Amino acid sequence: MRILYLIDEYETNYPRDQNYIIKFMMERGHDVEIITANDPKFKCYDHLFFPNVKVSRFPVILRLKKANVYLDFIMPKRLHHSYDVVHAFTFFTFSSVYAIPIRSNIRVIRSEVGPPNGLNFLKAKHGVYRALISMYRNFYDVFTAYNQLEKRSLELLGFPSEKILVLPPMIDFEIFSHSRKSYRDGLVIGILSRILPLKGVHRVVPIVREIMKSSPTVFHKYKLKLVLAGRMDNQAYAVNIIRELEKMLGPSFTYLGEVAPPYNFYKAVDIILVPSLIETGAITVLEAMAAGKCVIASNIYPINLYISHGLNGFLFNTSSEAARAILNVLEGCVNIKSISKEAQKYAKNHDYRIVCKSLEKIYHCST
Repeated sequence: MRILYLIDEYETNYPRDQNYIIKFMMERGHDVEIITANDPKFKCYDHLFFPNVKVSRFPVILRLKKANVYLDFIMPKRLHHSYDVVHAFTFFTFSSVYAIPIRSNIRVIRSEVGPPNGLNFLKAKHGVYRALISMYRNFYDVFTAYNQLEKRSLELLGFPSEKILVLPPMIDFEIFSHSRKSYRDGLVIGILSRILPLKGVHRVVPIVREIMKSSPTVFHKYKLKLVLAGRMDNQAYAVNIIRELEKMLGPSFTYLGEVAPPYNFYKAVDIILVPSLIETGAITVLEAMAAGKCVIASNIYPINLYISHGLNGFLFNTSSEAARAILNVLEGCVNIKSISKEAQKYAKNHDYRIVCKSLEKIYHCST
C-alpha cells in the first residue's frame, strides 16, 4: 500500500503513537511517506530512525494556536497523485485540513477529542471547531479514538459508530519490558516529564514535604533518592522547582535534563511518580508499567483507565495520598512483585505490534 501521513509536528526521536504506526507500516513493507513542518531539531533523526520512509519537511509560514501551517512547495503536483491511504494527525491541526484535498482511497484521522465534557469535546461543539467537526464527518472515512470514552464523545458529536476505530496509545513493550533496574544501593523515585505547569511537576515539592513530615529520616533510612528528567518547556517554572528540591534534599536530588530515548531512565529507578494535571495519552505511565515499575500517578483521565488502584499501581488526588503511597512502598506494606507483574500484564496490550494490526486491517479493507 502507498500510505501518506500528515503530521503538524513530527518528533522522530521520541516514542509517539504516530512513530509506532509508521514503524509498523514500514516493517510490514508498505510504501510510507510523511509530510510535516520543518524542524531542524528532529530532521537529523528522520533517516536514522525511519530509513525506508520519505519524509518531506516544509517551512512554517504561520501558527494558528498550536497548529503549524506549513508551506508545501509541490502542492499542485501532489493533488494529482493518488494514495491508497491518507492518515492525518489530529483533529484541530493544519494537517487534518490539508489532508482533505489529496486524492486517496481512504482518509483516516486521529481524534484526540477526549472524554464527554472534556475540554476538547466542549470546544468541538462551538464556533470554528464545530465547523471543522462537520467537515471531518463529511470528508474522512475512519476516525480513531484512544478508548471507549473518546469513542462515545465522537458518537455524541454525530460520528457514525461503525467508522470509529478504537486505537489505544502505543508503546514498544519488548523494549520497555527489558528496562529492568540495574543493581545499586538504595531506592530511587523517578519523574520523567516535560517541565511545565500542566504536567504538575510543582506538586512534587509538597509531596516530598509530606514524606519528610511523616518520616523525617526517610531519605537517609532507605538511602532514597529523587531523580527528575525532562525538557524545561517553561524555564522560570522549572528553575524554581529544581532549586526548591535541591534545597530540601541536597545530594539526594538529581536533575538529569532531557533524556531520549527513555529506556535507560527506567533501569535507574524503582518508583515512577506522575503528578500531571492534564494528559492526552499518558505514554509515560504505560512505558513505566511495561518496565515493571511501581507507578504512583494522578487520578486523572486517561491514567485512571490504565491503573487499577492497588492492583497494578496507585492513584492519588492529594499530596498526602501520594506521600502515603510512596511510604507504603518503602515500608513494605504492599506486594511490589505483584504490582509489577500486573502492571506488565496490562501494558502488554498496548504494544504497537498488537494495536497496529487492527489499523492495517482497516487500511486493507478500505482500499
